Amino acid sequence: MSSAAPSKVVPPCTREELNSFPSQLVKDEGPGAPQVTRFELPEGAVILKEWTPSGHFLLRWWAGQIMRREMQHYALLDGTPGIPRFRGAFDRNAFLIQWVDAQPLKRRLGKPLMETALDNLERVLAGLHQRRFAHLDLHQRLNTLVGADGEVWLIDLGQGLNCQRGPIRRLLFPLLARIDRRALDKFRARYVPHTIPEARRDRLVKRYGERKTDHFKHFHRWVRRLLSDDAD
Repeated sequence: MSSAAPSKVVPPCTREELNSFPSQLVKDEGPGAPQVTRFELPEGAVILKEWTPSGHFLLRWWAGQIMRREMQHYALLDGTPGIPRFRGAFDRNAFLIQWVDAQPLKRRLGKPLMETALDNLERVLAGLHQRRFAHLDLHQRLNTLVGADGEVWLIDLGQGLNCQRGPIRRLLFPLLARIDRRALDKFRARYVPHTIPEARRDRLVKRYGERKTDHFKHFHRWVRRLLSDDAD
């Protein structure tokens, strides 16, 4: 493993050996975003996440920063309930995590499963915040995965922040944790408002109940495309 890897966790195989196992492309949005591939290893399925854009130097810098942070955070939180296990890094641009049999949070889950999932999300967030880690990207519901029994997994940790050290981070942590809890409030207001205490229900439903255009997300995608090789 490269000396640049952020953890002593050794991958279960080499990168060359990985390519010999059955695989399925899970996500590929072009050079402006990471590529995600599932591999079937004898000891269990894993996800390979890699991002090596060849476009503008700003995109290459950004990709390197996000991937480095995400690997560090998976290694830091390895074993935390609700976080897929970290399976090691090949280099600065590619790492493995545990595959979890789950689907993104969505209305079609149905109310009973949604209620269970959001209760579990609340517990996962409590455990994450006990470690003084804020995810900060839960407004994107694709980062919350739900299993058949309502088990919840959080992914895409590159935007998160470890607040265990540093006076400024420790000072800001309560505010950052509130951002995560606000995402949970949004999901409850949008999908199962009856689970919100009556004293807060009307206010939260009014604020989050209707789907709104996420202009920041669209702007972020536009910037990534602009800086990639495929941009006109």
